[in-house]
Amino acid sequence: MIYKKAQIISNRKINMSKASVASFRDYISEEDEPDGKYRVLRKMKSRFQRIAVVKQANGKVLIYGDGYVMFGTTEDDNMWAESMVHIPMAIAKQKQNILMIGGGGGITTREVLRYRDVKAITVVDIDSIMMELGKNLKPLVKFNKGSLRNPKVRTVIQDGRAFVEKNQKKWDVIIIDVPEPSYNSLALGRLYSKEFYSLLKKRLAPGGAITIACSLMSEMPEFVWSIMATLKAAGFYVLPYHFDVMKRYGEDWGFCVAATRPISSLKISLSTRYLTSKRLKGMFHIPSKYLRKWGKRKIQTDSNRVLASIHERH
Repeated sequence: MIYKKAQIISNRKINMSKASVASFRDYISEEDEPDGKYRVLRKMKSRFQRIAVVKQANGKVLIYGDGYVMFGTTEDDNMWAESMVHIPMAIAKQKQNILMIGGGGGITTREVLRYRDVKAITVVDIDSIMMELGKNLKPLVKFNKGSLRNPKVRTVIQDGRAFVEKNQKKWDVIIIDVPEPSYNSLALGRLYSKEFYSLLKKRLAPGGAITIACSLMSEMPEFVWSIMATLKAAGFYVLPYHFDVMKRYGEDWGFCVAATRPISSLKISLSTRYLTSKRLKGMFHIPSKYLRKWGKRKIQTDSNRVLASIHERH
């Protein structure tokens, strides 16, 4: 997500031993700690990560996974959801059946439900606790407008790749929003690999579109270019785009939208808060400082560590 990196420690008073500090930082890392005062409402462990629910002094809620913000009830989450959803929805010829891998918070699902022609949305998340928070945590449910309990929405607790491998259905739009692979989570590379993208191509309906969240373009553009190269290797036409929040946070998030036909123009068919015509034009203009890293692109496969290695270097 697009969140400000903490520059100072929280104003709240903490008196801990070294051991307790280490334990606390497993839930809320120092570098991603909220600015100002906050309260930890809940701490819990799922099968996959340590989760914390944090309430800031301004009333906003943040959901942490292994020390870092996953999603919350902030303006940044609205920006992220619009960027993830409305680009592929504008490109797809049909918008009836949607697959979302990741997104247990229900915020991107809320945006998809704005399209009247959507008939069915399948939301797949590996972590049942994250999905339960999206369904039951009151501030989050208010923010996502109860999207995960909408009758059009089916939620599935399963690894995204395993779900796609076991289903022969075709989807008009596929939205992938999962954490980056690292040396601590190499298995995530299987959700970014040429083999997986080739499988998604088979599951994409004619005229459909896919979007992939690609992490920070401002910090590791070669990560974005490697995803783009991998999608191309799987047979897709690809356009990279970005949401530049440099003026606010010094961050610029990258995405790739892909289709089985050339992507020419797009027009968003409903009103959005952030994706103005001027903003859209800028999103598809990639600054030269990022393009210089194009030569460092590599293709991610099931058997290599391309993206994890890039992540490790940064």
